[in-house]
Amino acid sequence: MPKTREKPSAPARRRVTKAEKQRILRRRRLGVALAVLGFVLFSVVWQANSPVSASQLAAYGWREEMDFGEMSQLNHLLRKYHITSAPSLTMFFASVGAETDNGRLTLEEGGEAYYRAHGYSAAERGTGYLQLTHRSEQLAFLAAVGDDYDGTDTAAYIAAHYPWESACWEWSVGKTAPSPNPNAYARKNGNTLEVFLATQYAVNGWRIDDEALGQIVRGADYTVSTDGAQVTVAGETYPLPIGWPSRAAHYEKAKEIWG
Repeated sequence: MPKTREKPSAPARRRVTKAEKQRILRRRRLGVALAVLGFVLFSVVWQANSPVSASQLAAYGWREEMDFGEMSQLNHLLRKYHITSAPSLTMFFASVGAETDNGRLTLEEGGEAYYRAHGYSAAERGTGYLQLTHRSEQLAFLAAVGDDYDGTDTAAYIAAHYPWESACWEWSVGKTAPSPNPNAYARKNGNTLEVFLATQYAVNGWRIDDEALGQIVRGADYTVSTDGAQVTVAGETYPLPIGWPSRAAHYEKAKEIWG
């Protein structure tokens, strides 16, 4: 009769003492504490070296709460498009605040009749935080970021996927006036309301003689009508960018934070 092979007995488990359990628990707690501390220190250093912080956006009155990941992405874009100097940051956020009611809008408001009256359709209306408008410009942006979207509603697509990047691109690349673009112009000419005015003519559509605007930027005397609709310089009167009083107020608020 064949012998039955006995299974080897499992090694006896060593009993963990209460003191050892406490040491293991302390080590785990220490590891968690160090990890949390490391994350906090990283966050502090990251925010200190970032162009903009969530607390600054909150102080500015931005309507959208930004979590850590969203702030990280925004700061990445600001660096990517070189929007880092005090004049650039001030005027960029003043512009996006004025254009979108401090982040409430990522698509231009208005009906089809309104869009048609301004020369475009709902599918190519202002989109993103700087209201990038017209299909040709929207497609140019998408091509620049390597997106081959070929649908009809470019405005809705950009608003959903690139609200911040479209604004950064328009500010630093897409707009070529004032020359070479609003970002470089602000960085070169300084943080003044007059320089901001020049960028707003570009964002809103140029409606002033180049020389007249140049005189304002260089320090010539000028007057603004009581309703904020017109500016007079060297005896000539021109329309101001649409909503200039609101734009100017956004600039002053942004300058308190980033200027």
